[in-house]
Amino acid sequence: MTVSLLPITIVPVKMFQENQFRIQLSHSLVHYWNIDLQMLHLLRIGMHAIQVTIEGANITKDEIMFCERLFQEYCLPMEDLHFVASYSKKDFTITAGPVIGLMTDFNETGEEPDFRSIHSFCEELHEVVSGLRGYFYVFHFRDCIQGKLQGYCLREGKWIKRPVPLPGVIYNRIHSRMLEASSAFQSFKNNLINFNIPMFNDRFLSKKEVHNLLFSEDYMHPYLPETAIADEQTIKEMLARHRLIFLKPIHGSQGRNIIRLSTQDEEIMTEVSTGNGRENTLTFKNYDRFAQWFKQYQKKTIFLAQQAIPLQTYKNRQLDFRVLCHKNFQDIWRATSAVARISAEQQFVSNIARGGEIMKPLRIFMMHSDQKTAVQQLALLKELAVETATIISQKCEGLVGELGIDIGLDSNGKLWIIEVNSKPSKNFEDKEKRIRPSAKALIEYATALSFIQKGGLQNAFIRNHDFKQTE
Repeated sequence: MTVSLLPITIVPVKMFQENQFRIQLSHSLVHYWNIDLQMLHLLRIGMHAIQVTIEGANITKDEIMFCERLFQEYCLPMEDLHFVASYSKKDFTITAGPVIGLMTDFNETGEEPDFRSIHSFCEELHEVVSGLRGYFYVFHFRDCIQGKLQGYCLREGKWIKRPVPLPGVIYNRIHSRMLEASSAFQSFKNNLINFNIPMFNDRFLSKKEVHNLLFSEDYMHPYLPETAIADEQTIKEMLARHRLIFLKPIHGSQGRNIIRLSTQDEEIMTEVSTGNGRENTLTFKNYDRFAQWFKQYQKKTIFLAQQAIPLQTYKNRQLDFRVLCHKNFQDIWRATSAVARISAEQQFVSNIARGGEIMKPLRIFMMHSDQKTAVQQLALLKELAVETATIISQKCEGLVGELGIDIGLDSNGKLWIIEVNSKPSKNFEDKEKRIRPSAKALIEYATALSFIQKGGLQNAFIRNHDFKQTE
């Protein structure tokens, strides 16, 4: 299926009979879309569709004239608005957009909202949408009441809260697992089904779920460390096999509360990755004493036990790679960016939020091989990340359009999948670029979701298609 998108500009104009919903299209556009002016049509912006009468007019070919009342009905500001549009002759429907809503939780106590770790990223997304045409805003699901929505739009450098149209697509960036699990959020998700609004990355993925999805494919086994639910017997057996393992909370993030467990003779040594930038180290005389201590953590959450891979280091600091993957307008995964992450000193996790730093992956690979081999290793790194993203998106429920894949490189040059994050940090990408590649990729995917029909994006291709002025 092919969807052709035309650049259009919606222009406010005074019309007679403002009580009727009328729009004016150029004769060129009427001819190009082969519109029957005798028929009533639906005009859809975001998820709001209104029946309109269409008139041909001697106006610029890419303009659509709106009466003021239509702007009010669509909750749009009374100004020239730049969109792309498609036409379905089968349904007599013009769809204009994209209207993209980023959903997150934020602080509203100051003069302007604080979108926390993604604040600057929201500004980038606004800039991308403005350049490519569309309407972007940030909202909290609690501001959607009886089908009416309030959101923050960026106007002259300031985020202004105002009524906004229901979005054609939602990008979920809620920071809190607890909030995402709340009954209020689940109720909001159910309402989205009624409105037929697609939402991608609709939930956090647990480490257990990710491992099970990848492990279901036999050919992925060589890239996966041994992993199991961390009960007392399993920990003891894995520790005996590997001598060094990690215990990770299945819903953990940013490297918090990861325990590195090692054994020498009968002694058990633990190092706990805390949130204050240092590791807490404890030594136990035997396994039973460790097991008694570990019960305090098991009361709060479920842990996974994972084989520790002897990964390559950089200046005696832990090293891994983060590959950011996105779906494009053809519903195909691609690697958008990749960085090497290096832990802070005295840390065994490489998270940037924990004081780590980033480097270009090729620089790391070239420290251990010639340039040709390093380029091949980088390509293999990205290929493994894309395959990982493809499997997860195909096998888990809901739409997934963005994933952060953490991959380690062992002392023999073999790649290992360490973790997968469905809400990847925006703080590790190349900061030399004013607009990050992930911002452009996300808007591309969101635009595709906005215009495609039910049933997903399979075999869909979306393009800008210019048309010639006709006499």
